Amino acid sequence: MEIRPLGASKNQNFGYSFRVNICIKDGKTLENVFVNPSKDTKLYKNLNSKIVGWLNEEYYGKLRKYLGITKKTNSAQPEGDIHKELIDKLKEIDSDYAKLNYVRSVYPKDKLGYIVTGADVPILENIKGAKHIGTAKADSKFTYGSTRTNYVRNLSQIIKGNMLNFAQSDDILLRSKNDKEIMLRAIFKKNDKKGLPAYELDSFEFHENTSLPTLKPVNQALENYKNSSEILNEIRQMVQHQINRIKGVKSHNLW
Repeated sequence: MEIRPLGASKNQNFGYSFRVNICIKDGKTLENVFVNPSKDTKLYKNLNSKIVGWLNEEYYGKLRKYLGITKKTNSAQPEGDIHKELIDKLKEIDSDYAKLNYVRSVYPKDKLGYIVTGADVPILENIKGAKHIGTAKADSKFTYGSTRTNYVRNLSQIIKGNMLNFAQSDDILLRSKNDKEIMLRAIFKKNDKKGLPAYELDSFEFHENTSLPTLKPVNQALENYKNSSEILNEIRQMVQHQINRIKGVKSHNLW
């Protein structure tokens, strides 16, 4: 796979999701070892979740400040310049994230995951159906005493398919000025703490993947929708749900 570092350009057309390639720096050889999501699913998702937490911290910080509720733990709190650099770089190259500093992950089976940003998150949750998975589990738990039902399993499979199709579509993929997919390569270093493995972000790079075909032209209808008043209502629903979660208010019936 040929990759090129991404340089900022005012002429770039930006999408709103990107794939995440994760590596671990070997402490002895200093080589970067690829974390294969098909073999190390738990580790890959754990490290990807760290990235999601850092990218969302500013957003949740603003909500907590507005509500006057302090955070109980600071596990996702960015510590050091490298985390701020990651956040600032994404703001620079992703106009959606610059406006709404919120992201969500989507995972294909045994493949690199996607991080969806900004206004595309409420589309993913409200329109593509992510919110209904939680509702289905809550209803199944109330009715059958378990979330492990065929109804939940089948519905989840359909919705996750819709979410993945949206996240990996040409319409929203983060793209370079050459209409090539932009990916994030995150390198972690392992530092054991109290006998347990701990991983810290060592470096990162948003790069252009030139080995894949050129992306299709941006869907202007989708762009217009994300700049319309309708999307504001979807964002309000998402924000209200998150406010309820912070306040400990159950709101699955609204979702």
